Amino acid sequence: MPFDPIPASEQGALTIGERLCDLAFRDPKGQAVSLYHNRLFGWPKAIHVAASPGDAEGELRRLAERVREFESVETHVIGVTRAAPQENAALAERLKLPYLLLSDEEGLLHKAAGMEPGGAGHTLFFDSVLRLERKISNGQELSQAAAALAHAQARFEANRPRVVGMQAPALVVPNVLDADHRQRLMALWEQGAKIENAVSSPAQKSRKNPGSKIRSDVYLMLGSPECGELLGVLRRRLLPEVAKAFNFAATRTEHFRVGCYDAAQGGHFAPHRDNTLKITTHRRFALTLNLNSGDYEGGYLRLPEYGPQLYAPPAGGAAVFSCSVLHVVTPVTRGRRFAVIGFLWGEGEQGIFERSHADMFPDGTDINRIP
Repeated sequence: MPFDPIPASEQGALTIGERLCDLAFRDPKGQAVSLYHNRLFGWPKAIHVAASPGDAEGELRRLAERVREFESVETHVIGVTRAAPQENAALAERLKLPYLLLSDEEGLLHKAAGMEPGGAGHTLFFDSVLRLERKISNGQELSQAAAALAHAQARFEANRPRVVGMQAPALVVPNVLDADHRQRLMALWEQGAKIENAVSSPAQKSRKNPGSKIRSDVYLMLGSPECGELLGVLRRRLLPEVAKAFNFAATRTEHFRVGCYDAAQGGHFAPHRDNTLKITTHRRFALTLNLNSGDYEGGYLRLPEYGPQLYAPPAGGAAVFSCSVLHVVTPVTRGRRFAVIGFLWGEGEQGIFERSHADMFPDGTDINRIP
């Protein structure tokens, strides 16, 4: 499965965590430019978006003055207006801009960012895979250029390049769930019917095993509005990264679990794999979405076959890894860690699922298809 950027026709509203699709920009010479081109992809981007060259001039100049500082923290600077390429060319020449100034004559980026026609420009900060990380507008203490640079510097400092001698085959993606969505899922757990310490079993669908797992779950059932909302977010914000990183199209899932590892109960999950039983062999990837951070200690994900590293996605962030990989959740030593747990597979594995669950779905099912 080759990497294929999401086409412009699928561009939706750009809120935090949403992806910029492959929009049809043009450079000052009128040539088509894709931000997914290898030369432009891979670094975060500070993109100043304005209606006209005149509206953009101040921030474009300030960005130009600091472009080397952006480059030192591995961040591309780009300007976008709705003007024709020749108008942008004149401005780029006059300001001697050391970065691309692109034309978006249809205003697709402007509309996606929720900018009013003729309104003030914004600087949009995208992560390294073009998912929106921050939207910077006027009226702040710093200029947009200075605020964008401060953000770029802080994220670079938090993720400095380092030599890696051993690394588990896990994908970590931040900004999958926003704060409101996380709070609603934790409230659902508080109000829901709890299932304690349940693990898959060869003799029955599940059984309690507190010697292996101490976690309290509330099911997020397929077909429910809450599950539908979650699947919509995952399809836009996470599954494209799974497809690219693992060369795999995830199209099916099980009921999700909203789980709580509580330090007061000794919350943890001992070493295990997620696809070793007849009723779990269809599973290809495990997914955990952290719902909170900072108010608990411990509760790290660890994949001990591939080194001692401890994984802790930020609140709203996801970790995805093969169900064949041995993994552990270390004990929570203070507070409560909340997470959404799920499993993903594709059309090739759906037949395996239906055969092992024939008592539930004798005629097959599409209820678990990701929309």
